[in-house]
Amino acid sequence: MATTITTLHTTAIAQAANKKALLVIDVQENLLNPHSAMHMDSAAIPGFLYNLNRAIHYFEENHLPVIYTVNEWTNPVLNMLTGNVCKKGRKGTGIDKRVCLANDRVYHKSKTSAFSNKDLAGKLREYAVTDLYVTGLFAEYCVKGTAKTAVKNDYKVFILEDAIGSKSNAKKLKAVNYCKSIGSTILQTDQLVGLIAWRY
Repeated sequence: MATTITTLHTTAIAQAANKKALLVIDVQENLLNPHSAMHMDSAAIPGFLYNLNRAIHYFEENHLPVIYTVNEWTNPVLNMLTGNVCKKGRKGTGIDKRVCLANDRVYHKSKTSAFSNKDLAGKLREYAVTDLYVTGLFAEYCVKGTAKTAVKNDYKVFILEDAIGSKSNAKKLKAVNYCKSIGSTILQTDQLVGLIAWRY
């Protein structure tokens, strides 16, 4: 009996702890296509996808939320400048088939911050999320913009450095340093197991 009470007490404490979610930002087919007008550094794609899928599997296996976003741009000037890579309705704007889909929670946006989608922001509140782990594309745009908004909204932000992509390593480094300067914690996917209490 005492063992049961202790176990229940321990479980209650763990469940009352910070709630964690993984945000997978804009890992769209066109943005990983070397022939697109705007795409991730091609040499970095294999490692990026490997680490991204590792992170997704960690969250999925431990019954923690995984949330996806995709860009859908309707601004004609923006579409023209970017070769229509994220033009709403265009082929190749869906999540790349090499990305593990833990669920069908895909939120559409047209601005850099994922929080511009009010439904996504509401879902995070519904899950009572306090700790947001950020992955995806591009480090210098949407990852950076999302981290900035999340910090302003009092989330603890963790950037998985080896699971974010950029147009170049220099741009990625600059974005990572910015995220760190505003209070984000920079991690590698290998550090996830050590930092998250996976099993309650």
